Amino acid sequence: MLKQLNDAVAYIEKNICNEIDTNKISQIALCSYDKFSRFFSYITGMTINEYIRKRKLTLAAYELMNKNTRVIDIAVKYGYNSADAFSRAFVKQHNILPTMLEKSNVILNVYPPASFHIQIKGAVEMKFKIFECPEIRLKGISRKFTGGAKDRFEQEHLMWANHHDGVQSQVCETIEGIWYGIWDNGKYCIAKDTKNSELNDIIIPKGKYAIFSTNFGGFAGDELPKLREQIFDCWLPDSCYVQTRDCEVEVYYLYPKSEKHKRHYEIWIPVRKKCK
Repeated sequence: MLKQLNDAVAYIEKNICNEIDTNKISQIALCSYDKFSRFFSYITGMTINEYIRKRKLTLAAYELMNKNTRVIDIAVKYGYNSADAFSRAFVKQHNILPTMLEKSNVILNVYPPASFHIQIKGAVEMKFKIFECPEIRLKGISRKFTGGAKDRFEQEHLMWANHHDGVQSQVCETIEGIWYGIWDNGKYCIAKDTKNSELNDIIIPKGKYAIFSTNFGGFAGDELPKLREQIFDCWLPDSCYVQTRDCEVEVYYLYPKSEKHKRHYEIWIPVRKKCK
């Protein structure tokens, strides 16, 4: 199906300035045009007509930037009856008039040609368990992050790496042992089971958690984002559970360099069973 889909898109691209023959697309895609249209919309989030319009206005912008061509000539080439109609469509996509392309630092909203490839998600082993967790009291430091939970890892990396900001020097003398990274509705905490009274109280609330484990020996910056993607893209939609709040707990089992093959990580997600 992917080959037929890409071949049909190639046909559209080749005939972008001409009338698109829907029967020809059906022949290439080996299915009805309606079925192809539905599949295309599902994959790209836009209809074929929207895609064609956005591609035309993308190519028109490139030509106006790189050639000494009149706006009316470009308008006619890409299927518009007048320069005014073309300009209205151009402004709607690019937020500027075609005549403004001569200025520097102009921002355009362009759409590259579509291509479709296989990306496998799931079909890999995931280690997980459901755990009734008691309240866990820790000590640590915290910071507000920008963006959502899935966007946090780069900010986490900077926070963990900056020892002067307190990860090792404030929380504990040694980096070895069990550490916690806690995302809670926009705030991220680095915490440990320590008696350091100068640190903030950090609490992991009691409740039901789905706990997922990585393999041994990897780096947290590689393993945790991959594990989170598998949890939210594959396991959660397929499971009988839903996440109960915007909270995720990372557990780091850290060892000295001589035993780095033992290090591994967990992600805890607060969950409840779906209502039937």
